[in-house]
Amino acid sequence: MTLNSLMDSFQGDDDKKSWAHFQERIAKAPEQVLRYYRNSNSKPTWPVLSGRPSKDDIPKCIYCGGSMCCEFQILPQLLYYFGVENEVNSLDWASIVVYACEASCEASLPYKHEYARVQLYSPSACPIV
Repeated sequence: MTLNSLMDSFQGDDDKKSWAHFQERIAKAPEQVLRYYRNSNSKPTWPVLSGRPSKDDIPKCIYCGGSMCCEFQILPQLLYYFGVENEVNSLDWASIVVYACEASCEASLPYKHEYARVQLYSPSACPIV
């Protein structure tokens, strides 16, 4: 039985299926803490479906009014390198995705406003094994 056939037969809600897909994808390079996206068609790898933004949830660029696209993603593995313990009320996230202007407008500015979407960790959707 291949991994793909296991994924196809995986029984669970959509968040658990998304978590399994995320784990499969990240397993290719488990030490990674940052994923950089080179083109505007790239989509982040969301750990769970709940809390994932729709296209309408992503604001327009405040400079040109154009669309914003995913620039990079910070993975929860970074918490391990920070030494964060798995405690109640501790720093925790499933993913942080930063969006930037698709047109890269206002290149003359040293710093530009970008949008960060934080997807919170859900113990029921992301079981630690």
